Amino acid sequence: MKKLILITSALFMSVSVNASETYESRQAASVIELFTSQGCSSCPPANKFAAKLAEDDNKLVLTYGVTYWDYLGWKDTFGDPKFTARQREYGVALGTPNIYTPQLVLNGSAHSPRYTRKDVETMPLPKSKAAADITVSGGRLVITSEAEENAKLVIITYTPGTQLVNVKRGENGGRTLKLANVVTDVIPVDWNGSVLNTGIETEVGKAYAALFHDPTSAKITTAATYAP
Repeated sequence: MKKLILITSALFMSVSVNASETYESRQAASVIELFTSQGCSSCPPANKFAAKLAEDDNKLVLTYGVTYWDYLGWKDTFGDPKFTARQREYGVALGTPNIYTPQLVLNGSAHSPRYTRKDVETMPLPKSKAAADITVSGGRLVITSEAEENAKLVIITYTPGTQLVNVKRGENGGRTLKLANVVTDVIPVDWNGSVLNTGIETEVGKAYAALFHDPTSAKITTAATYAP
């Protein structure tokens, strides 16, 4: 494990928005966020674990490439300072002085370098979670939810499915890494407590998640995904 010291049941819907737009929205039962790095030799087992979890449609798995190990000889091809910043925010909320890879965060409420499938199954989102849905209007994402008005809403853009990366240098030089649901953007938006037209335009080949966090603890209270 690498460390860096730094301060519902699933529901499918297919709805016709207009003659040219359809969407498929799912309310996630669990959210598993993996903070990883292609330059981290201890990360491949966690990458593999996350990819296996992603095969379960009830679970939302998101993989973030962090940037603070790029100096080890291989720059993470999916890395973004936004993702490192999100991990740091979790560190503050969860009361840990260190950020590290691999780090698995379950529903914004617990973290570890490794979990078992049983661990994940026993820590789902509350069954009483608020309804949440993502639709598309005019090519832009629209979020509808019963989440509290003071909830912190973050929109995640990711590439659905798995991707293979051939690492040529660094600690994983010569290895091929398999990464699932690679995050490409993190966008905090102001939630209004009802229906929100985010103004975020959908892209071909991308999927989206709406994560509602408790404003104090950062626990995810409800989540929805949209796959074009």
